[in-house]
Amino acid sequence: MPEPVSISSFRQKTGPYFTEAVHKHSPLAIRRGSEDLGLLLGGDEAWALLADRSFTPEVMRSDGSVSIWLPEFAVYGQGATYAQAKADLLDEVRVYIDEYLANAAEYQRAPNRAAHLPHVIKAYLADLRGELERVIFPGPPDLPVARTDEVSAPARR
Repeated sequence: MPEPVSISSFRQKTGPYFTEAVHKHSPLAIRRGSEDLGLLLGGDEAWALLADRSFTPEVMRSDGSVSIWLPEFAVYGQGATYAQAKADLLDEVRVYIDEYLANAAEYQRAPNRAAHLPHVIKAYLADLRGELERVIFPGPPDLPVARTDEVSAPARR
């Protein structure tokens, strides 16, 4: 098993270590002192670790408005239309990500927010990849489409 590199070594070879982690898909443990341990992962590896995390937006309609509740962050978006509520929710998610990451140590100790971390990281990565909307609102699963050469013509009599 590879030993963690020291923070001093990491500072001296940041470029090559980054290439190893990101392009060669080899996570790197980094140690500072005897107790601090970090892990440098490529985005693809972090994405794979979070593959089982999903979002479950709940749409509620009332006279003249639409609300979308996102239980994973306990936030909601509102608007006169579904599209407006969806856009508002995505804005609220971005605000929550910023707030969570700015207060990470505190939020990870809070009983009502600690479990949000994997979803926060997934949403953060999704936004960096330009996929936040697709991750929050994945839509129906792809259905197999029959190719035209596989469909038999009706029998003639």
